[in-house]
Amino acid sequence: MFKRLVVVALAVVMAVGVLAGCGGGASPLKKGFGDVWHDKAAVKKAVDEMKAKGGAPLMIFQNVNFSPEFISFKRQDQKKPENVDDFTWHASQGWTGPTPVKLSGGGKLSDNLFNAEEVNWEAIPDFVAQVEKEAQAQGVDKAKISSIMVMFNVRGQKLYFSASVKGERKDASADGDVKTGKMTSFKVR
Repeated sequence: MFKRLVVVALAVVMAVGVLAGCGGGASPLKKGFGDVWHDKAAVKKAVDEMKAKGGAPLMIFQNVNFSPEFISFKRQDQKKPENVDDFTWHASQGWTGPTPVKLSGGGKLSDNLFNAEEVNWEAIPDFVAQVEKEAQAQGVDKAKISSIMVMFNVRGQKLYFSASVKGERKDASADGDVKTGKMTSFKVR
């Protein structure tokens, strides 16, 4: 009788554990940001979390990669300004980081940083809409954007949006203004 009670108790505990893991709390996949390429509220939510993870002011090292399933950025550590750390968000895993970054090269770290406040993050959906429209106009069949980045041209000390577009027979790339989201170039490759 005692063995049966122990087996039943273990079964109940395992069932409760499975149910809690499945539906009790939101999985990272379900608590994603939404469509950061098309929805300004989703972009705002993602950037707010980036700022919470990275500290204030959020000084970003060279670029940010955005997708609905993945966000990656490197930032200067405010407590140890000579250090840069990587943060990554995956829809299936949530946030990871800070992960130390090994810096190399002869330049100054300060020349490779930009303040997150310099970017109108909510302009990303405007930029994406223009890229999608132009891809269709330029005959990029079955066009799909494969990446959206906020890029920092270190030599020119200039920020810009960048998009890569993959098509069935042609690929393309586009750049845009980080303040307005206006597309500034589109090149079919």
